[in-house]
Amino acid sequence: MRRVAIIGVGHSRFGVRNDAILQEIAFEAVKEAFEDAGITQRDIDLSVVGSVGTRLYEALPAVPVNEYVGLDGRGL
Repeated sequence: MRRVAIIGVGHSRFGVRNDAILQEIAFEAVKEAFEDAGITQRDIDLSVVGSVGTRLYEALPAVPVNEYVGLDGRGL
C-alpha cells in the first residue's frame, strides 16, 4: 500500500460570488493550499476535485478547474 498525506489546505471566500467564475474561486483555495504545503503544481501526481450543490459543470467540474489551476492531465 502506498502512503499518501494531506500536506496543505486552503479555502476560498464564502458567500455569493458574482465577482469570479468557478475556476477562479477554486484557484483561491488551491493557491492557498500550495502555499501552506510549500509546493507547486509540478509536485502533484494526482488531483481530485469534488463539488456539492453546484449547477455549473455538473458532470465534470474537475476538467475546467484542473486546467485553470495548472493540474490538467493529473485529474480524475
